Amino acid sequence: PQQAPTPTATPTARAPQGPFAVVLVPPADQLHVRAGPGADQPILATLPPNASGLFLTGKEQTVQGARWVEVRLPDGRIGWVNAMFLTQEVPLQTFCADPQVSALLDRLEAAIRERNGPALAALISPIHGLRIHVSRLSDPVLIRPEQAATLFTDETPVHWGVHPASAMEIIGSFRQAVLPDLLDVIERPHERHCGLLVPPVTYQPTWPEAYQAFPFYSLHRPGTPGNELDWRTWVVGVAYVDGRPYVAVLMQFFWEP
Repeated sequence: PQQAPTPTATPTARAPQGPFAVVLVPPADQLHVRAGPGADQPILATLPPNASGLFLTGKEQTVQGARWVEVRLPDGRIGWVNAMFLTQEVPLQTFCADPQVSALLDRLEAAIRERNGPALAALISPIHGLRIHVSRLSDPVLIRPEQAATLFTDETPVHWGVHPASAMEIIGSFRQAVLPDLLDVIERPHERHCGLLVPPVTYQPTWPEAYQAFPFYSLHRPGTPGNELDWRTWVVGVAYVDGRPYVAVLMQFFWEP
């Protein structure tokens, strides 16, 4: 029989925290709550993708590189979940008024303009990583903080998805395939909108259900006079970790004829 993985650290106790919400779970899936830390432990309960009102007991443990936390469910039961699928619940009004978030966006824009990988890495959620979508229909490419340190110089080709208008595959390094579209917003006059997807009203984008617990800002560059359909928006999804906001999602929206 296969030997159970040995935890890499003894449990550490922290003050109870919460509330937390489930995140990164597809609409048709569920989050397993287990009897102990680790994916091999018995399942005690399941949580829907939009579950909220969870509280951490203060115990956490790392198993095979993944951080597991003990949680108290709304019905009072106690179990363990992978911390990647939880995020601190922050009311939208609190999020929009948080000066930490404004500073995070300033630092994000500066890191991209300056092609500063280490600066970008410091802004990425240490638990969730950064999921980049080159369009609302493309699958995410997960960037871990340690990968972001060389993101602007690494020329390794990456499959970023399919262009929604041309149906052509988007393959290239971050510098080739993603950076020009980011700079097209950040280096030009643009607007910040908290909690709102702000392309023209004739276009109806949606924030994916798996990201609903991530509050967000839209970085929106309006269309140029005479060619209003060339607008571009990057949505920045934010995850709070220990009370501090980090970037967890970058998703691009643009006109799709």
